[in-house]
Amino acid sequence: MHLTNEIKTSLKREYILCSNAIAFYKKALKKFEQKYHLTTNAFLKRFDAGQMGDEADYFDWYAFAKLFVQWQKTQSALRSAVQ
Repeated sequence: MHLTNEIKTSLKREYILCSNAIAFYKKALKKFEQKYHLTTNAFLKRFDAGQMGDEADYFDWYAFAKLFVQWQKTQSALRSAVQ
């Protein structure tokens, strides 16, 4: 498929938006990890197993972790489309 320069420019802007979102969520995840002395992967396993409780922070952490992965997938797809 041939992409026009305008489409490539738009996709590059979206790529930058993804980069910014990824940086935001990465920073937020790091704060949770430091606060609770737990990696995000370990947290997700314990959260999914019902071992973390119902604290609001845990639901935010869970959502941020899922969004982080979604933004990474979107960025990867955009990278492939622009190359």
